[in-house]
Amino acid sequence: MVKIVFTIKDKKYQKLEMSGHANAGDYGHDLVCAGLTAIVTGAMNNFDINYQTAIDIAVTDNYITIEVKDLKNNDLQLLMQMLKVQLETIAIQYPKNAKLKEVH
Repeated sequence: MVKIVFTIKDKKYQKLEMSGHANAGDYGHDLVCAGLTAIVTGAMNNFDINYQTAIDIAVTDNYITIEVKDLKNNDLQLLMQMLKVQLETIAIQYPKNAKLKEVH
């Protein structure tokens, strides 16, 4: 199962952590995992291009973190919210393969 955790404090997105594997299909043919990975990879690419100093990104084997350093950046907060909605949409459709939670 893919575990997705958004850390939110004072209504501000501070961090995204995503780990695990969806196990919805054979390795290389898992559409749930592919969808989640595509969403997060696109977001990370955008953050890297437009918000290099406002965000920290770490990618290791089976673990991704996106940490917001500039909590006052409203555009960045809106993008994090959009990222949450996209990931949540898949988690709702595939509850056996992905779980999203918020930590306050």
